[in-house]
Amino acid sequence: MMVGQRKNLWLLAGLLGFYLIMAAVLPAADDEVYYWAWARPLQFSYYDHPPLTAYMIRLSTDIFGDSIFGFRVPACLATAFVLLVIAHLSKPKSLLPGIVLTPLFTLGAVLITPDTPLLCFWAAYVWWLVEVHRRLTPVAEEGTEPGPASLPWWMWLVGGVLLGCGVLGKYTMALAVPAGFVSFCLVWRLWKRWLPGYIAHGVVAFIVASPILIFNIQQKFAPLLFQWRHTMTQSQPGIVPFGEFVGVQLLLFGTLPFFLYPWVLWSFRRLSENPRLRVCACLYALPMTFFLYKATQARLQGNWALVMFVSFWPLAAAWYQTVSASRFWRWSTASAFILPVACVTLLTGHLLYPIPFIPAEGDRVTRQYALNEATHQIAETIHQRGEALPVFTTTYQITAWLRFQSLDGRQIDQISRPSHFTQHPEHLADVTRAYVVADFPLPPEFAPGFGEPELVGNFPVKVRGEAVRDFKLYLYSKSIAAKKTASRISLVNHEEPSEDDLSSGRSE
Repeated sequence: MMVGQRKNLWLLAGLLGFYLIMAAVLPAADDEVYYWAWARPLQFSYYDHPPLTAYMIRLSTDIFGDSIFGFRVPACLATAFVLLVIAHLSKPKSLLPGIVLTPLFTLGAVLITPDTPLLCFWAAYVWWLVEVHRRLTPVAEEGTEPGPASLPWWMWLVGGVLLGCGVLGKYTMALAVPAGFVSFCLVWRLWKRWLPGYIAHGVVAFIVASPILIFNIQQKFAPLLFQWRHTMTQSQPGIVPFGEFVGVQLLLFGTLPFFLYPWVLWSFRRLSENPRLRVCACLYALPMTFFLYKATQARLQGNWALVMFVSFWPLAAAWYQTVSASRFWRWSTASAFILPVACVTLLTGHLLYPIPFIPAEGDRVTRQYALNEATHQIAETIHQRGEALPVFTTTYQITAWLRFQSLDGRQIDQISRPSHFTQHPEHLADVTRAYVVADFPLPPEFAPGFGEPELVGNFPVKVRGEAVRDFKLYLYSKSIAAKKTASRISLVNHEEPSEDDLSSGRSE
């Protein structure tokens, strides 16, 4: 192993240690806890996303413990791997310090979301594509020798597994299919060497990702339809959503990805002469074009375009190599990272000492500590009462938090957006006694047959000493008439009365 490569590995190992420390001290985000809940129990796929995030969390928590640190370890490892791929493909590596200081590779590095397996396997797939193209069309810079007339079958098998695992992480991985195919079309004259294997790798990817299809068949394709409506049919054309998309990307990665986009398009033919840059150009320019167009049609979430930046940084390194002799361009390139570095600096400072001019209601970082504390207090109160009852809530976020606090959290269907918890709805009307955590008493249609709820306690969510939300814990109990009606219905239907009905009848 070369000295430079060994040095890079040691730096990445140190960075991984830093990530693991942050994973233990930073507060959990709502969606992280939600994905943790997916892993209990595991299933083929999930309503919101494919299943690989849950599989990673389950494996990690079985090894490292059922804690915030335990479920974040895969994110730390995946982020370090993505950086390793970027470093491997970037020549020179002069931009790596700036890349490391961007939000994705600092505070965001420890968050476990569907972007974790997506970025990991997108990076691995890009690396695989580069190796395939190097064997197809070696060049002197890459230091490779011409490969055999056809690539070995195991390479196509590996590519199919990587592509399929990426799809199991997040549907956005599908963008790698057309982008990767275009990269092969640029060497169409060699089609006999790659087309059969490329088709075979697609078959392997389909088999690996088949749990998603099985799950959607079971659910009558409701999850895929939800994602389609969420991503493709929310039309809101205009300059505002486009400006929001560009603004978020500037905060995440700086100005270089947009400044160099025209250069990549203009230099596409020249870049395609190099196997490494050919792959990176296709897997950056095509997704970038798609997201820029889509941003003019609808409001996009800021994280949807993350994958294209894995392929961008090696291109930026190649461009920087051509201009680095100029002091102007060296300073201009460094200044391109000002926005993301400033963003990281402000967030880090806010975590250590909250910035006073940020309103408490808008302080989403500190609020996560408060949510953890409030739901922990709710759990302690319920456990002290000694009555193991289901706990219904109005949102999937609070349901997940309560489950994380070892309660039987259940989301009430049709009050807020559907989720993994509402795929098999559990209605309050199905039980005779239950707790409800909400901001206010439930509308009557969601609590049929129940009397006036008993207010057990208030649990404010305090951010910097100011209550930004007030959770109320209610105890709902069905009236005697409603219990008798339920018992009669059970007898008419030849059903055995439930344990709740029997116990309530004894108490009466």
